[in-house]
Amino acid sequence: MAVSLKDQLDDLISKLNPGTIFGVDLGAHSIKVCELSGTTGNFKLERFGVFTLSEAALIEDEVQKSSEIIEGIQEAVKSAGIKSKTACIGLFGPNTMTKRLNAPEGTKEEIEDHIMWEAEQYITFGADESEIDFSIIGENEGGGKDAIVAAAKTDVVNSFLLLLKEAKINAKLIDLNVLALSNTFEEIFKKNIVEYSTGTLILDFGAQSTKIIVYKRGGPIFTKEIAVGGGLITEEIQRQMGVSYEEAEDLKTSVDDKGNLPEEILNIINAQIDQQIAEVRKNINFYVTQGSAEKVNYCFVTGGGSLAPGLIDKLSVVSGLAVERLDPFSVFKVDEKKIGQNLEQLAAISSVVIGLAMRKN
Repeated sequence: MAVSLKDQLDDLISKLNPGTIFGVDLGAHSIKVCELSGTTGNFKLERFGVFTLSEAALIEDEVQKSSEIIEGIQEAVKSAGIKSKTACIGLFGPNTMTKRLNAPEGTKEEIEDHIMWEAEQYITFGADESEIDFSIIGENEGGGKDAIVAAAKTDVVNSFLLLLKEAKINAKLIDLNVLALSNTFEEIFKKNIVEYSTGTLILDFGAQSTKIIVYKRGGPIFTKEIAVGGGLITEEIQRQMGVSYEEAEDLKTSVDDKGNLPEEILNIINAQIDQQIAEVRKNINFYVTQGSAEKVNYCFVTGGGSLAPGLIDKLSVVSGLAVERLDPFSVFKVDEKKIGQNLEQLAAISSVVIGLAMRKN
């Protein structure tokens, strides 16, 4: 297909003047994009856009409806008013991995060789077919260097890069969503990060999965994704009420004048939340057990699924922790009228994409 002169000029201009880096979060339920201004300690959310995807457009990290996702990226960018063509995209799913490793002292090359060799032992989807990187985050208490290693299967990286390319976006940076969320957390609590480094649990309740992060000693020491999310609530409403996916999504959030859901819908939601929290508890039990050397002292939740009624109270009971919402806008400036979103909802769905937009290199 011939490329129009306008498209050729737009491509040339974007390469000459790529603009600021903006974040792109391709989720199973929606695509989020955002652009920040300022620097650490003085960030402001300037632009935010969201596009809701149809059922099964993206299943885990496998693209099912590429044309819809490409259109969604373009629509989200357009609605946000983002002019930049340069983005940082986040990856997630079973073909990604993070690992906290310790490397002995040595030259830069020796440290890198040690970390890369050791990291290969933990990549279940094959190191030879993966993109691997790491970052030194500080000195280890027992000597040597502390490092965070990130890996993603090359096929997954290429499929996400192709989506952005088709949407006429240049993906300058690639990150993992769990690390982007950790960066947002650090920015929010940078004044008290030593306190929260004693052990903080961060839970991101998404549509298809829940991301678990245990943050300790200056970085995540444990990350995991489990296959429970808000989409399971939608599916159960679909099944029990005999309605379409779109109708079930509406029923999940349609409240009366007093802000209450119909009892039948609320019962379905409560039952699903109980199941999901039980699954989360199995995965975090080691970290919240009293007396454990790795126990956590704080818990924050984010993600669209965290807005489900009763989730925070139930999670607090099973974890024994005071559970709070992770609120980027306690430190990130935002003009609510300009962005056009309810701040409570925006805070829940934007923590990852904000972390992506913070990346500059």
